[in-house]
Amino acid sequence: MNGLSEPTTDHRLERILGLTALAAGAVDIISFARLGGVFASAMTGNLAFMGLYLARFSFIAALASLIALLGFIGGGVAGTLLGRKRAQFTALRLLLGAETCLLAATVWMWFTTAHDHASISRDTLILLLSLAMGVQSIIGKRVNLSNIPTVVFTSTLTNIVIGLTDMLASKRFAVPPDTKRQSVSFLAYFAGALVAGLCVFVNIQAIILIPVLATGAGLLVIIRNV
Repeated sequence: MNGLSEPTTDHRLERILGLTALAAGAVDIISFARLGGVFASAMTGNLAFMGLYLARFSFIAALASLIALLGFIGGGVAGTLLGRKRAQFTALRLLLGAETCLLAATVWMWFTTAHDHASISRDTLILLLSLAMGVQSIIGKRVNLSNIPTVVFTSTLTNIVIGLTDMLASKRFAVPPDTKRQSVSFLAYFAGALVAGLCVFVNIQAIILIPVLATGAGLLVIIRNV
C-alpha cells in the first residue's frame, strides 16, 4: 500500500466510526424513551435494568430487556459470520448493509404498526434494533482503529481520560491520535442521543430515521470511497 492510499483508508474508517456511534446514541434514546425503558445497544445498562425489573417482579418489563439482550447477541453472531474470512472492507460493506436493512425494517414497522406497551410490535421493534446494534458491535471490531467501540462508551471515556492525563503529565500538549478518535466516537454517540432526545421532547415521529440515515451514510462512505 502506498503512502497516499493509507490516509484515505483511515478517513473512511473514522467516518464510519462516527456515524455508527451517532446511530447507537439515537437508538438507545429511541428504545429507552419510546419502547419501554430498555437499551438496544448499551447492554450493561440493559442488564442492570433487567435485574431491577426482576427484583420488582415486573416481568413484562424484564422480558423487553431480555429480548434486547438476546437480539444483541444474535446480531453479534450474525455479524461475526458475515465478516468471517473476508477482507476488512468487504466485511464492512456486508455488515453496514445488513445493519442498514435491519434499521430500514424498523422504520417500516415504526410507521405501520401500533407499538403500544407490551405489544408484539413493540417487542419486534426492540428485537430489530438490538439485532442491528449487535451487528454494529462487530462493525466496530472490523473498523479496528485502536479497538474503539461503537456501542459501549464507558471504556472509551476511560481511555480518553487516560490519554489526556498522560498527555498533561508528560507535558506533550499534543492530543494522541487514538484519544482524538475516541473523543470523536464519544461525542458522536452524545450527538445522536441529543438529537433523538430533542425529537422525543417535541414528539417527532421521524426520530426513527436518525439511525438508518447514519448507517446508510456509513455504507455510502465505504461504497463510494468518500
